[in-house]
Amino acid sequence: MSHDEIQQQASTPEAIAQIPVNRGSKLLILSASSGSGHTRAGEALEAAAAYFPGISSVRHIDVLDYGSALLGELYAELYKQMVSKTPSLWGWWYDKSDTPWKGEHFRVAMERSQMQPLMECLRAEAPDITICTHFLASDIVSYMLQHEQLSTRHAVVVTDLHVHALWLCHQFERYFVATDESSYYLRQIGFPDDRITVTGIPIHPAFSKNMDREALQRKFDVSPSMPVVLLSAGTFGMESSLAAIRALIQMKQPAQIVSLCGKNEELLAKVVQATEAAPPHLKFKALPYSTDMHEWMAISDLLIGKPGGLTLSEAMASTLPMILLNPIPGQEEINAASLLEEGVAVSPTDVVTLPYKVDLLLQEPQRLAGMRNRMKQLAQPRAAYTILETLLSTQPEC
Repeated sequence: MSHDEIQQQASTPEAIAQIPVNRGSKLLILSASSGSGHTRAGEALEAAAAYFPGISSVRHIDVLDYGSALLGELYAELYKQMVSKTPSLWGWWYDKSDTPWKGEHFRVAMERSQMQPLMECLRAEAPDITICTHFLASDIVSYMLQHEQLSTRHAVVVTDLHVHALWLCHQFERYFVATDESSYYLRQIGFPDDRITVTGIPIHPAFSKNMDREALQRKFDVSPSMPVVLLSAGTFGMESSLAAIRALIQMKQPAQIVSLCGKNEELLAKVVQATEAAPPHLKFKALPYSTDMHEWMAISDLLIGKPGGLTLSEAMASTLPMILLNPIPGQEEINAASLLEEGVAVSPTDVVTLPYKVDLLLQEPQRLAGMRNRMKQLAQPRAAYTILETLLSTQPEC
């Protein structure tokens, strides 16, 4: 598809409803539970929407609840299995499929055949504004706009630092992206500049609020005299974090190590067992899935984890330097490269050298402070508000 064709279709105004945006807008947020980041971005927008009187109603739905079992297997279960069991295969496919508009017609036709309930839901909801935090949702909305089956203001929120080809659609009002480089990329492939806004990735409004570090230390029974190292296994509790825990027992520097094990009770039990004989200068705490991530990040000195788009955005907002552990080939490797380039993260060559990296940083408080300062410059904790402000042309009441 040529540059002119892309721009013409992306800019077509006929399918975009000209709805008054200053009051009474019905907002529909579409995410997908393929990984946790898309859903968390949707939840962030939903939480931010509560502060905008111009929104008459807001609903957040998981589009995989409105698709066939086959589609759920492809987009949720297969993804989860690939990134945990065969990450190199996932990385190969990610790179192979990252060509703008390649295979688009077949993909959208397949999605459409499997998502008739979603299309019926969209017609019934008749939202004034639709915000998609997953490309599957944006494909369907774009198709319906293109064929005049829906009238809505369609916004696409990209939840990684790179705009993969799967995120591209023809009918939209605005793209919200994480970085200036992503904006540049979209312009280079023909997307109009006036429909691209750099906001960062939306994270929960809790990350934009000031927190009392001393009060939180008391709440979580954390000593203020020892650094806190936070290890996140992700929402699903990645088993690879157990190897990290076993490695961290070799640390020389005193530290409090908090392992968040996600929704994986078996992993939680294994972490508790693995740390029973830890040396006295290391204090381990293992916890299940927590909704207090913003509070844990606020009192931590280092975050060990995978560089998903939401996780790195939350870490930026918390000015919490990262140690990147086993990034998934594809989107997470691109995210990792960006963090390393900005000097706000380090990456061990192997999990075996993880304690060396942690000890090194804990012995260099000036380096840690420099990383925090850079994160503060890069952070965009109000991304969710900015997205809604842009669409509604109004300020939140908060």
